[in-house]
Amino acid sequence: MKTLLCLLAASMASLCLPATAADKAATKTPAEAPATKRFRNVDVAEWETLRKDAKVVVLDVRTAEEYADGHMQGAINLDIRGGKFAETLAGMDKSKTYLVHCAVGGRSAKACGQMDSLKFEKVLNLSGGITAWEAAGHKPVKGR
Repeated sequence: MKTLLCLLAASMASLCLPATAADKAATKTPAEAPATKRFRNVDVAEWETLRKDAKVVVLDVRTAEEYADGHMQGAINLDIRGGKFAETLAGMDKSKTYLVHCAVGGRSAKACGQMDSLKFEKVLNLSGGITAWEAAGHKPVKGR
């Protein structure tokens, strides 16, 4: 009887042990699996280094009014809130490198996510947006 109680106690104790990382990974459902993302965030210094390459596309996803108030030289304006944003993205060259920014980083992160879902190969998001870029001493150009 004592042996039976010991076996029962040992079995019960194993049920109460915390799951290991391997146990948790083995029981993950596909919906819980982390999504892969192709884009990454970059700071102003890395952004400026990348921007020097004539082959990259600088994509400003702010409104036309924000763009006119001040934008990076050579940036293309494509308002993420505009009606043809997704349609325009779908027609863009997915093999190019895109540097994407907005005012502070929220809209551009969403744009990068959309670009991820469309399988763009290399997309970089400016952390802090044009606000961080200006705070680092860079001067935007005005107008269209």
